[in-house]
Amino acid sequence: MIGKKLMAILFGLLMLGMPLTVGNVSAAEGSVTVILVSDNAADKAIAEYLANETGAVIVTTTWGVYDPNVTAEIMSYAPDEVIIIGGPDAVVDEYVTDLEELNITVERWGGQNRYETNLMVMEQAQVKLGLRFNNSVIVAGNDTLAIQNALQLAVQKGAMIIYVNESSNVTGLMERLGIKEMTMVKTQASEKVMEHVREQLRECNCTAKEVQVNVTKETVLQLMIQVMERLKALEMVANETNSTALMEQVRTMEMTMEKVNEALQAGNYTEAYRMVLELQVKTEFSLKAANGEMRMVIKNDEKVALMHEMGKLEAQISVMENAGIDVSAINALMEQLKTAIQNGQYEEAKELMNQIKAMIKEAYQNGRQGIRDSTQKGHGMGSSRP
Repeated sequence: MIGKKLMAILFGLLMLGMPLTVGNVSAAEGSVTVILVSDNAADKAIAEYLANETGAVIVTTTWGVYDPNVTAEIMSYAPDEVIIIGGPDAVVDEYVTDLEELNITVERWGGQNRYETNLMVMEQAQVKLGLRFNNSVIVAGNDTLAIQNALQLAVQKGAMIIYVNESSNVTGLMERLGIKEMTMVKTQASEKVMEHVREQLRECNCTAKEVQVNVTKETVLQLMIQVMERLKALEMVANETNSTALMEQVRTMEMTMEKVNEALQAGNYTEAYRMVLELQVKTEFSLKAANGEMRMVIKNDEKVALMHEMGKLEAQISVMENAGIDVSAINALMEQLKTAIQNGQYEEAKELMNQIKAMIKEAYQNGRQGIRDSTQKGHGMGSSRP
């Protein structure tokens, strides 16, 4: 177990220092759209913006990690469509495969990085969702706290969110997106990026309002907890793949987390914030590598591949069972599947798995309304949910 003492301290301080936030779950009458997005702050903010404007439901996955329970959560909403925000490094292609196997319409809005994804989403929001923006909020794409505040401001103003870095062509973005008014949101960590923005604005005789956001202890604590969760995900993959390289990366980042905690306790909030932002980026590089290693293990080990697939099916069956759908015949085949895998009868296991997938797909399609009704009743549409 990694950083148990540190994790306990972080949760304790966060509970004392700030209220926990929850997200609203809502859906448009008659149809449901799910937005699937990673926990990357930039992608998630624009997902939350769209959800606020359209009533879509957000489902979040850890960046670069495949979790069958995420697919099961999407199933529980019985959506008419799923929009993935982010590229395949952030929201892995395994989710697309899962959704297509269930005959759920899925579309990805994502580019090579958060900046390309941002532009695609802002443009698609206008073309496909009919959203209209009054002005724009511009923010450094790697400044999590500034992004969170930019989201709040954008929702209040009905504004477009634009991510930039030190190499962005700001005036080009303004022309491409039809931006006339702009508010810059920044922390001390993104001052260099914002100076780049100011220089470009001076060249075109443009002006912008500026909003300064101060880093707080609670902000750093929130980000530290996210990093620790990612490190736990990395450690799980490292153990499953016997990767010493991944485990070493985890240990190195844990040591950096200790430094972050020291800076935090000393009251150096801005320095702690800078370090934890760097860790966010490092965990994403490591998660990408971990996902590649996990795929290789699955490709080369038939039993591991079958066990992973079986875990996915169990999560999907559970959703339908909880909605009151009769899955007794499917469960009977699942028992046969488990026995076949245990006995090394892999060809038989594959045949059983194909049968089970077909039965799940049929049961899901026939029971979609019941699943949706059960989920809406359980969540209380329009109410808060952690």
